[in-house]
Amino acid sequence: MTSEALTVVQRLRAAGLVSEPLAARLARIARAELVSVRTELRLALYAGALLVAAGVGVLVQENLRRLGALTIAVSLTLAVASCFFWVARHAPRFTWGEAPASHLAFDYILLLGVLLGASDLAFVEARWTPLGPAWPWHLLFVSLATALVAVRYDSRILFSLSLTTFAAWRGVSIGLGLRGIGRLIDASGRLRADAIGCALLFLLVGLFLLRTGRKAHFEPVATHLGWLLLLGSFVSGIGTSGAVELVWTLALLVTGVALASGAARARRFALFALGVVAAVSALFHRLDPPLVVAAGWYFLASVALLAGLAWAQRRLREEA
Repeated sequence: MTSEALTVVQRLRAAGLVSEPLAARLARIARAELVSVRTELRLALYAGALLVAAGVGVLVQENLRRLGALTIAVSLTLAVASCFFWVARHAPRFTWGEAPASHLAFDYILLLGVLLGASDLAFVEARWTPLGPAWPWHLLFVSLATALVAVRYDSRILFSLSLTTFAAWRGVSIGLGLRGIGRLIDASGRLRADAIGCALLFLLVGLFLLRTGRKAHFEPVATHLGWLLLLGSFVSGIGTSGAVELVWTLALLVTGVALASGAARARRFALFALGVVAAVSALFHRLDPPLVVAAGWYFLASVALLAGLAWAQRRLREEA
């Protein structure tokens, strides 16, 4: 493959179709002398943003008495403002389509600003309790604010964070008894019903984005999270008693088969693999395996799914 590509580059240079500098660069790529480290840099920036946000939490905890609550709150606000000032200077113009990346670190400075903003809000809530017992509502505020920032600055990372924060808000609210669907349903049932509702909402959001063509490239984020949450809700129902367990097992099996079938026709490998894992898991649980065996199955299935995604991505790059 390398020798063929090198031959093509030499022919293009001999025909005068590419300049000498470009031909030299392409030849280095063909000989594997020049490789891209973009993925590695993006991973490093992502890890760096998370580490900085975690480090701020430790710093606040260890210096609260020495610095004072007001100083910490103001410092966090200034840090958030600094992040968003940098983002505003480097942001591309708004578009409902996919905006070109203006800087390698753009998404991760934006992520850091949102994480620090959420930390600032959580600190203020923990210190001065402006919302009192209704403090989980600040999770909804963070979710909605993050969604707006994600749409404005075209960040799929923040869009996924917004959806997961929304699901966390519903879970925390149910757990604290702030919301419910009836006292006749136990806590796990309420959580499961709420998770199914969130999953269906995410799937509808993905469908809306795809049909309207507005931020359509966000659709896979909403769709994948929706299916993960829906299938996970069905899995959580397995282990209940008697006929109820059979209902959840059948729901997992039928949904997994339907998802795999539809994803195969749409040529969406990730959803196809997820459906297959769900269907096989439903049959696997009918064998009533020990807990350790079940945990091992999900671990191996996750590893196989990641390996399959990496293989599919490599094939797509080769075909391109």
